[in-house]
Amino acid sequence: MGNALEAAHGENWGRLYTEEDYARIAAAGFDTVRIPVRWSDYTGPAPIYRVHPDFAEVVDNNIRWALKNDLNIVLNIHHFNQLMEAPDSHVERYRALWDQISLRYSKLPDNVWFEVLNEPHNNLKGAQMRQLQALALQIIRADNPTRIVMLGGEEWSGIRTLATNLSTDDPNVVYTFHYYDPFNFTHQEATWLGDDMPKGKRGWGSGEDKAELTAAVETAKAFREATGRPVFLGEFGVNAPVSNNERVKWAGAVKAAMEEADIPWCLWSYGNTFALYTDENGWDEDMLKALTEE
Repeated sequence: MGNALEAAHGENWGRLYTEEDYARIAAAGFDTVRIPVRWSDYTGPAPIYRVHPDFAEVVDNNIRWALKNDLNIVLNIHHFNQLMEAPDSHVERYRALWDQISLRYSKLPDNVWFEVLNEPHNNLKGAQMRQLQALALQIIRADNPTRIVMLGGEEWSGIRTLATNLSTDDPNVVYTFHYYDPFNFTHQEATWLGDDMPKGKRGWGSGEDKAELTAAVETAKAFREATGRPVFLGEFGVNAPVSNNERVKWAGAVKAAMEEADIPWCLWSYGNTFALYTDENGWDEDMLKALTEE
């Protein structure tokens, strides 16, 4: 459910979602939604860092609508950019956020999963990242002893950094990764990247492209086998300005490869940027077919 509740405070990255959106998603055949939330932009001062009640109520509504439509939920902390830049300075706010989120949603059904932090990157990596994963897991377990908790590795939780995750004996941990390879295909015309935006145009489907996807699946399977824990593809998608034929071809191939390996997935995203659905045009029918048909 991208580019909505994870937008920066005071910014509009697209429209907020409504109960109708969740009903539409369920009717199309999907069973899970991932709800990214920028909690860190909606807190009061130290030491409590109380989440603003009005914002929390908006999150509550999205959760309520998803559950009303029998959808599983992945709820996370998204775009905590200050933590990525200066981890030592923001541990207490991170701790306070999970204290509040864990308690607030502790009575929800067990098909609501917690994802401790979206895409660790920049200065949050290595042992320090794993310490924060352990901290969040400890806090969550106080109120949610058996709820599924998802962990994603360093360097934007890419497939190549799955092994950087915290090793744990907790039987209710699932590891997540994101897949946007090849980046110079999926992020064409991604203007928000500035100078890092891929240059030129390209399609997808060469032998090298397909081999890269096969290697990614094998990496995920090997990690799953080594850890004895499930893996979950939390994000994959292609920027909307890319040729839709190419977008559909890539997304269909990723979906098929992951499902063949018994790896569940969430597409980025339902609406707004990388959109599968827009108010103007409805569903992208070709993409929807590639994702939902056997």
